[in-house]
Amino acid sequence: MLKHKVRISVVALLLLPTPRYLSASDTRAGRLQEQRLKKSQTLQPPQRSSLEKYLYDAKEQRFLERYQAGWRGFHPLFGGLSTGSGFAFGTKFQKTRMMGGKLDLTASGQASFKEYQKYELNIAAPRLANEHLFLSFGFVQRSSPQEDFFGIGSNSQEKDRTNFLLEDTRYEGTLGVRPLRNLMIGGRGGILNTNTASGTDNRFPSTEEVFSPTTAPGLDQQPDYTYGAAFAEYDSRDAPLNPRSGGLYRIEGAQYSDRDFDSYSFRRMDIELQQYLPFFNQRRVIAMRGRLQLTDTEAGKQVPFYLLPVLGGSEDLRGFREFRFRDNQSIVFNLEYRWEAFSGLDMAIFGDAGNVFPRVNDIKLSEFETSYGFGFRFNTAKSVFIRLDFGFGREGTHTFFKFNHVF
Repeated sequence: MLKHKVRISVVALLLLPTPRYLSASDTRAGRLQEQRLKKSQTLQPPQRSSLEKYLYDAKEQRFLERYQAGWRGFHPLFGGLSTGSGFAFGTKFQKTRMMGGKLDLTASGQASFKEYQKYELNIAAPRLANEHLFLSFGFVQRSSPQEDFFGIGSNSQEKDRTNFLLEDTRYEGTLGVRPLRNLMIGGRGGILNTNTASGTDNRFPSTEEVFSPTTAPGLDQQPDYTYGAAFAEYDSRDAPLNPRSGGLYRIEGAQYSDRDFDSYSFRRMDIELQQYLPFFNQRRVIAMRGRLQLTDTEAGKQVPFYLLPVLGGSEDLRGFREFRFRDNQSIVFNLEYRWEAFSGLDMAIFGDAGNVFPRVNDIKLSEFETSYGFGFRFNTAKSVFIRLDFGFGREGTHTFFKFNHVF
């Protein structure tokens, strides 16, 4: 009986339908493989946005390089005047390697819709003695009819904003040596003539209506100066107008001698350090800058308020208005993280910290003003031609539209 039952079970098993094993296409891996195959057959090239396409085409066609190259030595100029001057334009004539490659000539003129003006002439011999010696003579004349002044010191108030006209003319000669390719050591000297008058910005009082010669030295007397300075500079930046690697380290000491009143002579020291750290094939950059400006006078003498170190605006503390703080000493630190959004456009986030102080011993990190923000840099490989920064600080949000690099 048992043998009979076993025989029936075996026959039943043999009569059952044979199981169908899953093919590769029925597994999860197989389905994913089929999806990849179908997708590969319908791939399309990545589509650029309208702005990205425009910038990419401009870069490929080298429109900006040709624009900057000018025509027969003439170059159009946009921006470059004092911060707050409004939209400025002009032209520059540049002729290089004249007289057997020895001389360069540059002459320019600019004006803005706010009636700011700047005229410049420079004759340079930068390649003497097998490029180890350089020499130049220059002339600069500027008129800035709406310069802002809030008072002297870090405790000045935004509500005390005034404006004044500042005119200055500078005649200068420079002589130096280049012992190494990136190192320059030299001196410069010349004449500086200054003048101030009532500001033309009717939205705010003129400076002499709010301040006096006591609170704004030099308001009633504008001296002319002779000056001399010595400097040393090491510059290893790959592209000074749009650096992505290297650094700039500069120190200069100067003596300004009052020729008219013997009351406004002063000494000045400027130290600036810049460093650029690239990564991801230079598509991302950490940019750092520190700048210290110190002035000193003999007993009984003062620095005119319009020649004091200044902070605030598009090039240092971007969370504050232009020329927001003035005093005998200033210090500022800037940190930026820049990355290439797409061809021709870099984006940046930044932080700024600094302040002004009456004496060197008064400099304290705890009293630094701070600001932060983000920006856009439209550029070529060699230069930034439009910069848009949005800065945030304790006095609100400030927007800066410039035709140059930040530092």
